[in-house]
Amino acid sequence: MSASVCAGQDILDSENGLAEYIEKQKRQIENHLKEAKFAGPQTTTFADADEAQLLFVRHHAPSVGNILHAQTYVRLGTWIGIITFTASEMQLKAVRADYEAFVKGLRIGPQLASEPAARVHR
Repeated sequence: MSASVCAGQDILDSENGLAEYIEKQKRQIENHLKEAKFAGPQTTTFADADEAQLLFVRHHAPSVGNILHAQTYVRLGTWIGIITFTASEMQLKAVRADYEAFVKGLRIGPQLASEPAARVHR
């Protein structure tokens, strides 16, 4: 298994809906990963965001061992960006600094005329 980073986006029902959104995400993860263990969410920082939360998920895959997912939820208005970092526990030490530098380099871009929400770019 290789470490990976995935970025996605969604729209919240309201600017106050991030906590509820993350709880729904946790329930979905629990449905797919029966023995998932969670840490967070906890407040984190992200440039130009109204709010950012970090959620860690740890689970075990027999062929790989322990796997860690770090999910950063970034809110601007009702737009939400989700950055998911996935790595085996054995890889974590080797790739963590690169991942943290990658996330620090991300910015929320200006709204595009063809899109109703902001975009994430590097």
